[in-house]
Amino acid sequence: MRAALLLVLGLSVAGAFAQPVVVERNVQLFGSSVRPAATVNGDFSAVGGRVVVDQSVADDALLLGGTVDVRAPVGDDVRAAGGDISLESAVGGDLMAAGGNVKLTHTAQVAGRAELAGGDVLVDGRVDGSLNVRARRLVLNGPVGGSVQAAVEQLELGPLARVGGGLRHTASTVSQDPAAVLSAPLERVDRLFDNESRWGRSERHPMHDNGWPAMAGWWLLVPLSMGLLGVLALAGVVLFVFSRFAGQAAHHIETEPWRALGVGAVLLLALPVLAVLLFFTLLGIPLGLVVMAMYPPLLLLGWLIGALFAARWLASHAWPAENKSAVVPYGWMAVAVIALLVVGAVPVVGPLLVTATMAAGMGACVLEWRRRLASRPEGAP
Repeated sequence: MRAALLLVLGLSVAGAFAQPVVVERNVQLFGSSVRPAATVNGDFSAVGGRVVVDQSVADDALLLGGTVDVRAPVGDDVRAAGGDISLESAVGGDLMAAGGNVKLTHTAQVAGRAELAGGDVLVDGRVDGSLNVRARRLVLNGPVGGSVQAAVEQLELGPLARVGGGLRHTASTVSQDPAAVLSAPLERVDRLFDNESRWGRSERHPMHDNGWPAMAGWWLLVPLSMGLLGVLALAGVVLFVFSRFAGQAAHHIETEPWRALGVGAVLLLALPVLAVLLFFTLLGIPLGLVVMAMYPPLLLLGWLIGALFAARWLASHAWPAENKSAVVPYGWMAVAVIALLVVGAVPVVGPLLVTATMAAGMGACVLEWRRRLASRPEGAP
């Protein structure tokens, strides 16, 4: 019976990873080379060695890859990270991009604000809102409707540069074509992007006008992107195939919950920052891609370990006399997974709970790995 169940779970997992997953109108793709097969009527999320968006996307796009090319219109916001990022089409909302090289071609149009970070940033396209850049070198050769803030070492203004607001920069080297048009003189400052001075104490960052990412349910992307059946299948794999490690990791949450939560919270915050920082160095780009590629699986693993802890808690409190064993029946695991998905959809409280579940699970995994390394005999491979 167990062998048959494992076979069904394995086939479900293979199907979940081999085909694009569609949740209502939204599409999520993973692979070495990723591109949408048809027009996306909702949000589009992609992780791969190369990500090409050559079909229009109605809503938001979240893109992570070695190279990211956006060639078709995106109706709302675009958030992208990778080694090389190229935007050649229209973006109906805001643009946030970080990579080794970031390029907006002359056909690119951003209706909102643009936040760019990279080694070299080239802006030939149009940005209707403000433009904020953190880079080694910025080449601006297109129109910007709002202000420009550039924390850069080199600043180049081409003949087609048009800035509707002020231009503040930290560059030590500045070159400006005589044909460039600025509405105000260049202003050099020693420091930029102090949050309080830019947005005010009571204001939000402009890329978060609709709520901070955690509050908007961003952490729900990992479990929900795979669909309910895929998550249940992976829960079975964790419960049966990696039962010993998963059970001991969940035990860490039971015995030292605050420590597991603290370690996991540090990982949640530090890994994305580390990946972005690595993109600023040529040698660090491959390592940054590895960190970025490993981040979603680590989030999912942490969420599943947190679900296992919840399943053990439910089983022990529902029938204490019948659930003294550390092995949790799959039925309780499924109940915990579904309960977490349902509670995670509750505004504000749900995303916070999902984030805490991921953090505690990731921290518990780290604590268990550390315990196993410490208990390994000396000289063991």
